[in-house]
Amino acid sequence: MVSRMFKQKRSVLPGASPVRLASALLVMAMAVIGACDKVPLFAPTSSTITVSAPTRLLSSTGSTEITAFVLEQSETPVQNGTTVRFTATLGRVEPAEAQTLNGLASTMFFADGASGVAEVRAISGSAGGGADATNVVLLTIGAAAVDTVTLRANPGSVGPSGGSVQLSAAVVGGNGQPLAGVGVTFNTDQGTLSASNVTTGADGEALTTLTTSQQAIVSARAGVTTSSNVTVTVRAGPIVSITCAPASGTGNCAAVQADATSNTATVLFTITKPTGSSTLRTATLDFGDGTSQSLGNLAGGSITVTHAYSGPSDPGTRAYTATLQATDINNESASVSTTVIVTRPTLTPMNVTLTATSGTATASGQSWAFTATVTGGGEGGTGNATIQSYAWTFGDGTSATTSGNTTSHVYETSATETQRTVTVTVTAQDGRTATGRTEILVSKFP
Repeated sequence: MVSRMFKQKRSVLPGASPVRLASALLVMAMAVIGACDKVPLFAPTSSTITVSAPTRLLSSTGSTEITAFVLEQSETPVQNGTTVRFTATLGRVEPAEAQTLNGLASTMFFADGASGVAEVRAISGSAGGGADATNVVLLTIGAAAVDTVTLRANPGSVGPSGGSVQLSAAVVGGNGQPLAGVGVTFNTDQGTLSASNVTTGADGEALTTLTTSQQAIVSARAGVTTSSNVTVTVRAGPIVSITCAPASGTGNCAAVQADATSNTATVLFTITKPTGSSTLRTATLDFGDGTSQSLGNLAGGSITVTHAYSGPSDPGTRAYTATLQATDINNESASVSTTVIVTRPTLTPMNVTLTATSGTATASGQSWAFTATVTGGGEGGTGNATIQSYAWTFGDGTSATTSGNTTSHVYETSATETQRTVTVTVTAQDGRTATGRTEILVSKFP
């Protein structure tokens, strides 16, 4: 090219001096070299390009290096600096052009949120991948790269009144690596989801919350891949029952007659844990009178408990509420109650007769003996009440209490007879009281 230019210049500059001619040729040669530097260098005809990538599965936010190896027909690498152009049908390549070094040119592919199969191609001049299309690499991106979706529920059940569980869908590609940025759709046949459509995070997991009071079947879908169904069950809660009956006789505890002697009523509770109940950790029976009893975990299914209640202190009734509280191993609890009503027995009135017997009056005084006789007050309208104590007042400012029905007292004597009123108050074992009185004359002693 330079020689042709030289010949042309000689024809253009006839008679020019050798110095001027040399300068002109130098200028033209530099122009030619500069023009050559600005023209891209491409692979010769019949060269082949082979494109590769370290991974062909990417998340929607992923990236990977793309490498093109360019060989001339002679199986030798193309000249260093040969330009290779890269294109992608999804995402982007950056840079779009790269120059070879020892036959290799590389660029970076970025998914940029795409989902599908990206075709990344490399060309240089008329060089390509031949009939085998070695200059093309296919990258599977995002949802298209999903191989498996694994769904888990934590916990795997809700309580008997319902509750919430966390659903976690792990999305993994065919290379066993988690896929970030993939959209996951959750489905359930019962309850509600905090979010139905969730994008996986950097760990390849998508999370949502299911709230349900019924058994629910849930699944998760990413791309065309659906997880196996997961069943969220409703746990059985603690189930217990309680019944009450008089310890003797028949009937229920709606009207249990107290014993006339002790004014107490003894009842029998039957506590049952049926087969359908969850496993209990504890059960406690509160009798409603300030006392309670631990029943363990009722592993045997049922238990009987006796308890004595105090009767009313007047002619009415006295009610108690017995409550059974049960807690299972999942900390679910349940309670049931029954009412116990204690009535007084049918009693006759108590009558007290007080008799007095005097001794001989002396200067030191006169002794009197007293006897209190109690009739009536028995249960069922017959018999006599059992007396617990006798409280005596002797009419002279003194008193005494005995457990028996007799006592004696010495009165001071004087020159005149003195009248005294003596009383006795009896207290029955059930707390009832009755009073008897009598008048005496203390003899004079001159």
